[in-house]
Amino acid sequence: MVDVEDLLSAGLDALSSHQRRAARIISLVPTENAGSRLAGAAYGTDAAARAFFNIDGEPGGWTLPSRRHAARIETDVTLPLLHDATGASYVSARPLSGTQSTTLVLASLDAPAGATVLIVHAAHEGVCRTARLVRRMRYTDVHVRHADPYRPDPAALAAATAAHRPALILFEDGGLFPLPLAELLTATGAARTHVDISATMPLIFGGLLPNPLHLGADSIGGSTHTAFPGPQHGVLAMRTAPVAEAVFAAERDLIASHHLAAVCALGLALAEFQSRAGLAYARAIVRTARALGDALAAAGLPPLAADRGYTGGHQLWVDTRTAGLDAARAGERLAAGGIDAEIRDDLPGLGGAPALSLGVAEAVHTGLTESHTPRLAALMSLAIRDPDARDRVAFDVRALRQHLHSPYVLPGRPAR
Repeated sequence: MVDVEDLLSAGLDALSSHQRRAARIISLVPTENAGSRLAGAAYGTDAAARAFFNIDGEPGGWTLPSRRHAARIETDVTLPLLHDATGASYVSARPLSGTQSTTLVLASLDAPAGATVLIVHAAHEGVCRTARLVRRMRYTDVHVRHADPYRPDPAALAAATAAHRPALILFEDGGLFPLPLAELLTATGAARTHVDISATMPLIFGGLLPNPLHLGADSIGGSTHTAFPGPQHGVLAMRTAPVAEAVFAAERDLIASHHLAAVCALGLALAEFQSRAGLAYARAIVRTARALGDALAAAGLPPLAADRGYTGGHQLWVDTRTAGLDAARAGERLAAGGIDAEIRDDLPGLGGAPALSLGVAEAVHTGLTESHTPRLAALMSLAIRDPDARDRVAFDVRALRQHLHSPYVLPGRPAR
């Protein structure tokens, strides 16, 4: 017999413990950005339990008339701001995640089973989740290989496009350096193209990187909480009406409720981003990431791609074997000291060896700046090299976190 009260008590204790820890740590996980309390507030409202279907505002389309008030946040706030951020005439806030954004694009293809989908990336080695998704949708995945692991070759893409005549070319812009999309998109011929901007969204929305749609991509999409300080949700933006109509048709078949509270949260996050963050936040992300790279190198933990400045975005990759410790154990020691990181075994050039994958987007949104990076790097080095220093590292990390103040949130609404 299950003791429900004991399970409930244990669950609430675990959630409370997690929340207390979140207030005293620094997260360098590159695939998460907790965002601000303003966006999170939407989940505490009645919208979290409601659905909304009449996005186009059709007079006869109100099957749920009582949703008019909450729906206005989507139609009058979220979607206009998404139009503005993407520069697109056709946008959607219906995808529930970045992966679902890609799924909808694949589902919208007018192509037979077995058709080729080219995948262009510089973020990982071997088979990725996107390849599995392509195969799940009954298409054939082909990866475009490049001699330079950090910069895909337009000539190689042009050759692959001519050889395979793909139904779609998927660009995964999630590596250390943003893809050279201005060059790559000219090598795609007449093939349909989609760019996953999950890892570069704040840099594009902030104006630091060019908008792929303006470079000729047919669509862009991705997660709104990987690097962008928004909710766990997804977005899509399309350049032309035919592509948009195909995507919207796929949405009608594959999405019932698109989670109204998350869409409201996205609107609030976009408003806060455009009013308080924008280009300043985008620039701070890149500057702070590079500064942390320099500081880690000085502390004996040199990130990869030192000869290129470590990064062109928010990520850093660190092979901790230079410190005499594999990344799995290094990650555990960092977590014990209050520094969260991701461990990956698919990074290019490491032959499957695990390494730390770091990202500064959330930390910068919390208030981390270039000036803090020497201290943070020293704490990371100490945590990795000396397991007995765990409590001291945790104390100093908590003190550092408490001194961070974010300029990227609206007054009176401090970052999480």
